[in-house]
Amino acid sequence: MMMAVRDAIRRGACVALFAGLSQGAAAQLPVETLTVEPAIPQGSSPLYIPDIAINHIADGKLHVVDGNTGGYLGVIGTGFTGQSRLSRDGSEVFIATGYYDRGQRGNRTDIVEVWDARTLRFKHEIPRSDKRAMALNYKYLLSQLGERWLVVQNATPATSVQVVDLLARSNMGEISMPGCWAIYPVPSQSNKFGALCGDGTVQLITLDDNGAAARRTVSEVLFDPDSDALFVQGEPTGDVYHFVSFTGNLVSIDLSGDKAVKAGSWSLVSPAERKKGWRPGGYQPLALHQGQGRLYVTMHGGGGEGSHKTPAQSIWVFDIATKKRVGKLPGHMATAIAVSASGDTLYAIDAEKASLVITDVSGKKPKVRATAQVGEFPSQIELR
Repeated sequence: MMMAVRDAIRRGACVALFAGLSQGAAAQLPVETLTVEPAIPQGSSPLYIPDIAINHIADGKLHVVDGNTGGYLGVIGTGFTGQSRLSRDGSEVFIATGYYDRGQRGNRTDIVEVWDARTLRFKHEIPRSDKRAMALNYKYLLSQLGERWLVVQNATPATSVQVVDLLARSNMGEISMPGCWAIYPVPSQSNKFGALCGDGTVQLITLDDNGAAARRTVSEVLFDPDSDALFVQGEPTGDVYHFVSFTGNLVSIDLSGDKAVKAGSWSLVSPAERKKGWRPGGYQPLALHQGQGRLYVTMHGGGGEGSHKTPAQSIWVFDIATKKRVGKLPGHMATAIAVSASGDTLYAIDAEKASLVITDVSGKKPKVRATAQVGEFPSQIELR
C-alpha cells in the first residue's frame, strides 16, 4: 500500500515538473512566422540542365543547379521528351511537351508550358499540335523570336515548325520545312529565323503578323552534309552563327541578309592532329564567350565515322579573331559545355558520371571548383 502511494507521488511530481518546463518553454519561444523564399536566391548563378530521363522517358526533368557551388536549387517536370528554353530576358522557362492521361498511354495532350524562372512556379500553358519533335534535348529545337513568337521544331518524321504567339497565348500554325532542322533566331530581326538543311543549304524564314511564312529564301550550298556535316549546336556573334563540323572545322554562317551566306571557315586541327583523328564530339560541343572571343570545343582523338557523340578527352580553347588554339583543358568526359557570362567559369556535363563539373578558367591553370551529380541523362546546359 505504501509503495503504491510512493509511486503515485513520484508520477505526480514528474507531471508537475514537465508541466512547469512546458510552461517555461512556451513563455520563452518566439511566435513562428511562415515565409516562402524564391527557389533561385539572389546571388546564385542558376544553370538549367534538361534530362530526358531515358529509362523512364515519360518523366523528363529540368534540373536547376547553382553555377557557383553546384548546389541543387530545384526541378521542373518536362513530361514526355519535353524541350526547354529560357526566355530572351531569362525571366521565364518555356517547355514544349506532351502528356498521356494514363502516364504511359491514353489520350495525349501537347502544350507549351510557361514557368517563372526564379520561383520555378507554373504560370500558364498554351495548347499546340501533336507534331512536335520527340527528340533528345537540343537547344535550338525551341526558340524565341523577339518578344512575341516561340517556334517549336516538329517531326512526324516530316519536318516543320509550329509558331506560337506568346502574347496572345495561342497556337498560330505550321510552316513546312522539308529536310531542314533546328531554329536559329536572327537577333537583329524579331520575326526571322534560319534552319540547317540536309542538302547543305540554309533556309531563312520571315514571319508575317499572323505567324505565317511571309518570305522564304534558300542559300547556296554552305557545307557538305555527306563528308563533313555540322553539329546543330551553334553559337552566335550577332547574326553570325558559328558551327563545328564532324571532322573538326569551324564554319560561320551569316543570317543577317536576304539569304544566308558563309562568313568564313577554318580548321580546328593541324594536319598531324587530323591524321590522329582529333575531332569534336558530344551533344553541346562548343561554347563561345563573345567578350573574350574565346571558343571552347569538346575534342576526342582516334575519331572517325560515327564518333561524333564521343565524350571529350580534352577541351580545346581557341581565339576567334586569330583562329588559333590558345589552350587545352581536361576533358572530364564532357558531352556538353557552357561558359559563364563573366568568362571565368566553364561548365561541363560529365557523361560517364552524369555530373556537372564547374571549372575556374580565370587563372593560368584551370581549377575544378565543384562537381555535382545531376539527374540521369543530362545533355545540355543553359544559363541566363
